[in-house]
Amino acid sequence: MRPSADPGWFKIPCGVPWVLIFALAVAGCAPRQAFMTVPVGDESPPAESYDPQVYRGVYHTIGAGQTLWRIAHTYGVELETLQWVNDIEDVTDLRVGRVLFIPGAERIMEIEPFVAAEQTPSRERIAVIWPLRGRATSGYGPRGRRDHQGIDLAAPTGTEVMAAAGGRVVYSGNGMKGYGKVIVIKHENELSSVYAHNSRLLVRMGDVIRQGQIIALVGATGRATGPHLHFEIRRRGVPEDPLEYLPEI
Repeated sequence: MRPSADPGWFKIPCGVPWVLIFALAVAGCAPRQAFMTVPVGDESPPAESYDPQVYRGVYHTIGAGQTLWRIAHTYGVELETLQWVNDIEDVTDLRVGRVLFIPGAERIMEIEPFVAAEQTPSRERIAVIWPLRGRATSGYGPRGRRDHQGIDLAAPTGTEVMAAAGGRVVYSGNGMKGYGKVIVIKHENELSSVYAHNSRLLVRMGDVIRQGQIIALVGATGRATGPHLHFEIRRRGVPEDPLEYLPEI
């Protein structure tokens, strides 16, 4: 709506110092400074809506032979962060030409195509414990039209969830689609573990975690039909059967 021709709309309220009006005007004309703000929870915008002038970063176009792990490694960004920001559920299904937002990056970098060794990473095991004692209600593998990328352990709401192995928390929040309140811990040998659908998170991003430490409480947040823990083991972001790592009980 256009302002009225009556100059009254431009009047300064009584008692407001002119120096304050001048300062506000100058501030309003100043250019925006780029900064990094990580959205939280369900209010996170889709990757294509990130403004690099507000959310510091760049857009990278996926080229032939590029893997998400190599892109993350080249830019120095956690693979799980790229998955979350760009809403990627399957890191092995990346379309050439897709545009990714790389948070924190200052310039677009060249990415070397994968090599054969990347397809067969070392299967050296790390010592992993069960995150809780619960009844297994769903295993790893095909389930309906989609693959179930972990195992489900039913337990009452509020049951303590333990870290399966020591490492560093690379994600703690509710911004991963369908996972509800989720924690991701990065371990040795390019492994990470995922703990989803929690009612409460007890650790933060960046925390160093020891094996067996209580990190969350069981819940039914996200796409969950009842209280349980959805537990995953991933290598370079690719899900693997947790039962191959967990001790027999």
